[in-house]
Order: sequence, then structure tokens, then C-alpha cells
Amino acid sequence: MVEQSRSEFTEQALARLSQLYLENKNYQAAIPVLKRLEQEADFPQNITFAQSNLMKAYYQLENYENTVQYAEKVLQDTKIENNVKSDAQVFIARSAIKTGDEARAKTAYQEVKKIATGSLAAEAQYYDAYFKRKEDSFEASNEAAQILARDYSGYKKWGAKGLLLMGQNFYDLDDAYQATYILDALIENFQSYPDVVEEAKAELARIKSEQAETNSSVEAEQN
Repeated sequence: MVEQSRSEFTEQALARLSQLYLENKNYQAAIPVLKRLEQEADFPQNITFAQSNLMKAYYQLENYENTVQYAEKVLQDTKIENNVKSDAQVFIARSAIKTGDEARAKTAYQEVKKIATGSLAAEAQYYDAYFKRKEDSFEASNEAAQILARDYSGYKKWGAKGLLLMGQNFYDLDDAYQATYILDALIENFQSYPDVVEEAKAELARIKSEQAETNSSVEAEQN
């Protein structure tokens, strides 16, 4: 009986200690505690807690191989909630993006899109537009980006990234005017996302430079 209560206490203590480390973003310290919880827990929810947080901790430490390994462990549990499932798929997708495995990222984001809500759904919708652009389906990419703008307007970061894609798509569709208009609007309205704004400025400079070259060559031909 003493052994049983000690085991229950240990499980509870490991869960609390790991939670404390995670709240303080001390991922290095959290990992061994979470691994012990995963191995010793009797309650299935504590095993899921350990595995899903190992996935997140490894991602924060840029260990993408272990991130995917734990995401796959989470997905093996057929009883998990959709929010846990979409979390796992997102971490597989993000790790795949980081390691350049875009085929795997595309598949994982398609799974996320089926079940996610909120910011994860916005992220998945953005990548739907992103991968369509990668396949040179510029109009389909714009349609996906418009859905992002319409249905996920509260998620400004993904909205800004979606506008950047639209600007690039319109330029590739030979509509430099629309591309410039969208990129100017992005730069003006999304100053809170400097990395996206910098990309938009670079894209705008490229468009203007190429347009200037085109105009000067047309003028040269006319003379």
C-alpha cells in the first residue's frame, strides 16, 4: 500500500515539477523530468502530457528530429482530442519546414487544416496558399490567401504573410500595379511584424527595379 501511494505521489510530483520548468521556459531541465513521467506514469493523461510537452520542448531547443519522434508518439494514441492531434501535426509541419522537408510539411499542414481552429487553422490556411504558390498555381494561391484574410482576420501575423504571398502572386500574374498596391498596404499597416515588412520592402524594390528596366528598354526600342 505504501509503495502504491508513493508511486501516485511521484507521478503527481513529476507532473508538477515539469510544469514549473515549462512555465519558466527551462526546457533543458524539463526534458529529463518529462521523460521520467512518460515512463513511470500510470494515468494515460500524464503520458500524453509528457509526450506532447517533450515534443514542444525539443522544438524550442531546435531538436527537430526528436520533435517529430514525440509528435508521432502523440498521434499513435487514438483517443486524443483534436486540439492535441492538431498540435502534433503542426509540430511535425514546422519541423519539416525548418529542415527543408516541404513535402512532409505540406502533408502535415493538410491534416492540421482538417481539424484545427484558431491560430493553428490560420497557420494551416497560410501554408495552403504558400504551397500553391510553390507549385506556380498563383491564382489558387491568391484564393487561399483571400480565405485567410476573410476568415482569420484576427491573426495579423498570418494575414501579413498572406498579403506578401498575394503581392508576389500578382507580380507573377503580370499585374505589377496590384502587386505594388498590396505590398505598399502591407508595409503601411503591419509595422508590428518587421520581418514580414522587410520582406515586402525587398519584394517592392525588386518589382520597381524590374519595372524600371522594362520601361527603359521599351523606351530604347521606341527611339
